[in-house]
Amino acid sequence: MNTPHTVFNIAKLRAFTVFVIALALCEINLSPYAAAARRTEPSTTTTVQNLTPIPLTGTFQQITNAYGDEYIPRIDGDVATYLHDDYLGYLHLHLFNFATNTDQEIPSNGTPNFPSISGNNIAFSEATVDGPYAVVVDRASQTRTIVPGLGNWWTSLGGNVLAFENHPIPLDHSWWTEESEIALYDLTTRTVTSLTNDNLFDQSPDVSPTGDAIVWRKCQTVDSGCDIYSAVQTAPGVFNTTALTTTSDVVYWPSTNGEIAVYTAKRNGETDVYFQPVGGGVETRLSIPGDQYGPRTSGTLICFQSLVQHGNYPSYDIFVYDLATANLYQATDTLLSEYLSDIDVRNGVARIVYSTAGPQDFNLSAFTFQVPSSTTDQIEGLIALVESFGLPRGPENSLITKLEAALSALAAGDTATACSSVTSFINETRAQSGKKLTAEQANQLIDVANQIKTDLGCE
Repeated sequence: MNTPHTVFNIAKLRAFTVFVIALALCEINLSPYAAAARRTEPSTTTTVQNLTPIPLTGTFQQITNAYGDEYIPRIDGDVATYLHDDYLGYLHLHLFNFATNTDQEIPSNGTPNFPSISGNNIAFSEATVDGPYAVVVDRASQTRTIVPGLGNWWTSLGGNVLAFENHPIPLDHSWWTEESEIALYDLTTRTVTSLTNDNLFDQSPDVSPTGDAIVWRKCQTVDSGCDIYSAVQTAPGVFNTTALTTTSDVVYWPSTNGEIAVYTAKRNGETDVYFQPVGGGVETRLSIPGDQYGPRTSGTLICFQSLVQHGNYPSYDIFVYDLATANLYQATDTLLSEYLSDIDVRNGVARIVYSTAGPQDFNLSAFTFQVPSSTTDQIEGLIALVESFGLPRGPENSLITKLEAALSALAAGDTATACSSVTSFINETRAQSGKKLTAEQANQLIDVANQIKTDLGCE
């Protein structure tokens, strides 16, 4: 029989599954998904191409700088949960409050994992000698409720619904290698029901904020031959299940805002972000250089990490795609790698929490920004992009003046003049290509400016 120490080490190993994936991204052949079958794209996939990232303007905040690693953050409004590995053999679950700038530890047995948060409740898994179980903690009263049953792993909370993996516990306690089902726990009735019932590996559930939609991946083995599934609630306690993909790809990281399912898939040697309606429909692929991982969605935004070349140094930065405007934004731009992000959008404000690879360990940070929602925001983003190039003052001012003229015209309701100003900006950018601007920089600016003209309806 496994000793408590052995079970704890297994729990920590599984706890680091997501974390190690992020670390392995620097050498993708180390990924546990690398050996899985590859398939071509389904015929119902559309591709969004020529996405030029626009710098996001916002506020950065380092949440932690403690000894050890902080990772797997989950955010809901002004609060975020995350795990802290103290390097002494224990994991700790923390809650950070952005409104009060305070941090507190949520009591656990030293093996919390896969936390999630919704409203006043926090859910997570804990390991024991008999197997893992799921816990729900009321933030206000600190009351702990243990979900009935063992083998409950990878929790996701939304509204009054908690979804989790349920694994059988074999005699040798190697439950993590066993096929699993997705189970649901109703926080109101305190009852558990099974969402799936098959001999496959149903994994990684994610619940929408209201609890009305759930997405997960269904695999032939532990980590291969996987597809994305969704379940949409049609009546209290009644869910309609749909297979969103049927290609047995290298797919993982499903997430939903209740309207779409977003995930990554490796097809034809590229790992990209995909999304489609949560009830099924046309799949959209974001064609972006480098590999993308860990998508999360809230409101009209999708955040994810993407491999970027900083000179001779590759690292992962956080990007944001806006479903409403079809614009791509870049949130971070550093030599350090940012991983495992989560996003929350409400009242026109978005906040991303993520882990940053420091010199010795991983620390938790946040980035808060206004949701880009208009052409004005796009032009202001284009101004920020010009400023990021560090051009001589004369050429920079000349370019920015034309964009500021477009902003003034829009404020006065004069779309024709705004279009003319953006066209003048494009013409000057072309003239400076290969001179004060590199060809790559000029193409970036022109791509964004042309998108602005399209959104304005310029002739």
